[in-house]
Amino acid sequence: MAKRQCSVVGCDREGVHEISYIHAKVLEDKGFKLEVYGAHPPRRPGYVSLCEEHYKLWKKLWKKEERAERFAKKGF
Repeated sequence: MAKRQCSVVGCDREGVHEISYIHAKVLEDKGFKLEVYGAHPPRRPGYVSLCEEHYKLWKKLWKKEERAERFAKKGF
């Protein structure tokens, strides 16, 4: 598959990681606009390509959200 540009609008770097759009919505909640590839709603939400910098940010935000969901399930 050909390398794509980072899906964050305004970023010109090369996309190194591809993740599902459902998981990337965490970035949209923080104000980033994303370009989605390969989307065929409602069954296929598509994916986004992220550069190293935005991937690190996504990973940090995703861990926080996942931890909050786990604690909510346990009743903390």
